[in-house]
Amino acid sequence: MDKQEFMAHVENAYDTYEAKPENIFMFKLLDFEFDYDDEAKMCTISCPVTDIMYNPAGIVHGGIFTFIADTAMGHLNFRHKDAPYVSLELKTSFFQATTTGKLIATARYLKEGYKVCFMEAEVKNEQGDLLCQTSGTFYRFDKNKKK
Repeated sequence: MDKQEFMAHVENAYDTYEAKPENIFMFKLLDFEFDYDDEAKMCTISCPVTDIMYNPAGIVHGGIFTFIADTAMGHLNFRHKDAPYVSLELKTSFFQATTTGKLIATARYLKEGYKVCFMEAEVKNEQGDLLCQTSGTFYRFDKNKKK
């Protein structure tokens, strides 16, 4: 992507973002596409790999893997919970690097609690190769609770 294409993409992401699930600026910038399986309680996010995701070694930065995994787990909570949940802890294990194609993150519950949820997300490429796995602990965040 050249500079002119990149700047047009950034401008479009900025012009179309909203501060609500699926529409924040970073999701638009990285071209996240959301899909839900409500029966299985799973959220899948896919996006193309682009050079803005690369680290200095020329491969997708580990933070991008963790970001898409965290987002998939968070959106699963948005979809199935009546209050927001925030990440308390994330652990990502990396298995394979990538420089092209698509990232596909699929999140599911390991233990779905009221106050705390334990979740995991796998990030794969379009061939189904496992790129990383992230486990997460999420806490029910009550914005209206007095301190």
